[in-house]
Amino acid sequence: MDLNIFDDVLVLLEEGNMSRAALRRNITQPAFSRRIQSFEIWLGRPIVKRTANRVEIEPALLENTAELQALAGHIQAFRQRIARYEPGRSTVTVAAQHSLIVSIFPDFAAGAREEHQGVDFRLRAANHNDCISLFLSGEASLLMCYEREGGDPMPFDDSIIRATWGRDRLVPVVGGPLRFALSPKGIPPSDTPMIRYPKGSFFAEMLAGASTSYSNHTGTTFAESAFTVGLKEMALMGFAQAWLPMSLVYSEVQSGALIVCNGDTETLPLRISLFARPTDPVAMRLCDLRRSPVTTS
Repeated sequence: MDLNIFDDVLVLLEEGNMSRAALRRNITQPAFSRRIQSFEIWLGRPIVKRTANRVEIEPALLENTAELQALAGHIQAFRQRIARYEPGRSTVTVAAQHSLIVSIFPDFAAGAREEHQGVDFRLRAANHNDCISLFLSGEASLLMCYEREGGDPMPFDDSIIRATWGRDRLVPVVGGPLRFALSPKGIPPSDTPMIRYPKGSFFAEMLAGASTSYSNHTGTTFAESAFTVGLKEMALMGFAQAWLPMSLVYSEVQSGALIVCNGDTETLPLRISLFARPTDPVAMRLCDLRRSPVTTS
């Protein structure tokens, strides 16, 4: 069977329409329909219900979309590993939050290269929950993510290797003209706009569960996003106050481009954690690369 058929089915799931899916796959609709039929023959059951004017995707396929996505990802990764295989070299797929890829991963990669010169990395940047999903589905063999210091550990089974890479903290910062509006104690005016994290995101839940100026803020919301790197740029422009990991803004705080609000008396401690799948020996060894905590002073 042509393994590209998995990609055909995924496109059909996204489009929900044979004509649009065929167009995206750059083939005629009859040819695309035959490819879907080939998949059904391989699977042993239909995945679409065909009517005169449209098709309906069967619930059995819809309910297993995530597994099909993971399978297609495994196939693609397998192809790349075989095509790029070099004796003595290994590629580790890392799922990590965007801010960690910018602020922490370069140091981690440098340490990894010192200890294991034959290791390369494939990075999957995502938000906290999606990083965990990538790891659980097997699309990544190493997970780098934040955990709340003192909070409940990740609910992984005992087969997963765990390690702490370092520590960080979430702090409120302002930049641009807002720096000059702070009180002598570093408190911003009550009407200072805030950049918020989307409800349900990791940082939003952390901040909502703590008594901070974020949860008590009564001013306007300038923007809402989970993309911390973009939030930092907005804070630097002086658009609004933002709560960001200190590791991400350390250089800007040291230079004065950003100022930590409230006299640096508000902080939410974070743990930078590593998790490795037991099926990847290189990822397991990388979990043993312990470094001193991230500087957050």
